[in-house]
Amino acid sequence: MLTFQNQDVLLRAIEPQDVEGLLTYLNHPALTGRRYLPWGFPGELPLSRQQVEKAVEKWRGEERGAHLAITLRVSGELIGHAAMTWGWDPHCPDVALVIAPAHQRQGYGSDTLAILLRYLFENTPAHNVSSWMGDWNEAARAFAQAHGFQECGRWRRDGLRQGAYYDTVQVDLLKAEWLALQKKEVGDGAGR
Repeated sequence: MLTFQNQDVLLRAIEPQDVEGLLTYLNHPALTGRRYLPWGFPGELPLSRQQVEKAVEKWRGEERGAHLAITLRVSGELIGHAAMTWGWDPHCPDVALVIAPAHQRQGYGSDTLAILLRYLFENTPAHNVSSWMGDWNEAARAFAQAHGFQECGRWRRDGLRQGAYYDTVQVDLLKAEWLALQKKEVGDGAGR
């Protein structure tokens, strides 16, 4: 049986009623440039309700993946959003996740990533999962590395941030590497 939950978080389809919660945390200054929005939405400018509604509409209409609301299991509170998407090759999906600043560094991002990776590697033909972030985003890069991802490429001078060019860093995790990490966690007694 497929589950998109653990003891703390539940991942479910993004719904129109999530607009208010998304609007609140997506406009938090700490998420500037880190919101993982569909192409065509401003990366650093505040979002209007209409823009968030349009983003939800795009996410709900995604044909090559899933965009999910991250909620607390006990209260149902929306604390972030995540995505699993694949372009032309379902063997190499991308993952992305955003946790509201008030809920960061509490393990919810790690829980969400673990759920996504388990689903992708155990239930789809994925043999490689990738993600990307700006080279300026040290927290995202450290998070990815802590979960076994390795840098595998860069788009040089891919954008501007605060008047300076930045590179977009691509990271990936192979299924064999993920399986080795799962064995290590079980051997260390760290698995849930």
